[in-house]
Amino acid sequence: MPTSDHLRLYERFLTALNTEDYAEIARVIGADFEDHHPGFDISGLESYLDALRGAHRTLAIKGELLETIESGNKLITRVRLTGAHQDTVLGFPATGRKVEWTTTEIWRIQDDRLAERWAEDDLLGLRGQLSPDEENVAVVQKVSDAVNERRYDDLDELFGPTFKDNNPAWDVQSLDELKGIIKAAHDALDFKVTLDALYAAAPDKVIMHITFHGKHIAPFFGMEASGKEVSWTSLEVYRLEDFKVVERWVQADTAGLMRQLDVPLP
Repeated sequence: MPTSDHLRLYERFLTALNTEDYAEIARVIGADFEDHHPGFDISGLESYLDALRGAHRTLAIKGELLETIESGNKLITRVRLTGAHQDTVLGFPATGRKVEWTTTEIWRIQDDRLAERWAEDDLLGLRGQLSPDEENVAVVQKVSDAVNERRYDDLDELFGPTFKDNNPAWDVQSLDELKGIIKAAHDALDFKVTLDALYAAAPDKVIMHITFHGKHIAPFFGMEASGKEVSWTSLEVYRLEDFKVVERWVQADTAGLMRQLDVPLP
């Protein structure tokens, strides 16, 4: 088979891929097709067709040929893949986002069929487009900013209606109760928050480490205002759904704050 026919064969495959014509794909892929693609378990034509169906279902995948190199019975292709995030991929639920990444492939041609493939995809780049990490971190940053600027009602748009707070220092059943506690602390301690660390820890969680700096200007923990400068730290984990905070875990140095206020400790 002349090498120019290799490219024609691949172009048939790519057209069929883009039109979801699996019958045509089966005509250009060998029955004993072998695929070498890190992270995927594909062996044989039917397994490969199942993988393509999955890619169409989850990402509405389409390919654009950018470059080819031919050598003997092999064809090297560099392809731009585009689509939309329609279903769970790499553990991330559908977001509807447009996605784009590239793949470099080596195809072996035998008996007028694509018989074997080696592929390296930019899956890290794809993961970054699917991941909610950046948006989730931005939401928690907005929470910190709203608290610092005493914009309590702005928190309503950042928290979900089923918000649950897990904090050993208090029992909070709603966002309104939490806002009341924050306001009371502001009124008594006149604090500002310094953000020490903020990063995504999982597809639905963000970790925040903060330091509070304030001044004891009104009664707090049963102690009259002392005018003392105070500071304490807090490590907080936020869980988000649809870019809203629905749960939080807090471990704050409450005992350290109480000592600074001369609150008797057990």
